[in-house]
Amino acid sequence: MTPDQPEFPFPETSTLFVFTPTPTTTWNLTLDIFTQALRRREGEEAFVHTKADGGAYGPSDENDWWFDFTASGTTYEGIGSGVSGDEGLSLRNATAGAAAEFAAWMIQELVPANGRVDFNTRAGMEAGLSDEVLTERTVPGLEAVFREHLSDL
Repeated sequence: MTPDQPEFPFPETSTLFVFTPTPTTTWNLTLDIFTQALRRREGEEAFVHTKADGGAYGPSDENDWWFDFTASGTTYEGIGSGVSGDEGLSLRNATAGAAAEFAAWMIQELVPANGRVDFNTRAGMEAGLSDEVLTERTVPGLEAVFREHLSDL
């Protein structure tokens, strides 16, 4: 490459991020609680799809659902579950920055004050990494944790 040719940085890694309560705990997550929190954030622009909606990600109901919304130009898509033992939220095709924004909102709005969050990524699970407990609560702190996690892969 010559000095007058532009450099094209590699695209940022996008992967599935999985957020769950730590073992033996619960957030008491339900579709209704998730929808109310999402509507507080995004108004009627946010979509939470259920079994009645059909959809690309398969059937869901009040215990399992999929969602999509756009905030500040970033689209978030994922799946939620309120089923005991399978409770949590998965964020599809997210960068570390987008996952940090989502996780900060999730922690503030959906996780009880004394609740704890485990996270992993699809790439981390495929590499055999154990879930990590999130102790960070700010967007910059969460993004740093997620970038470090991805750099370990």
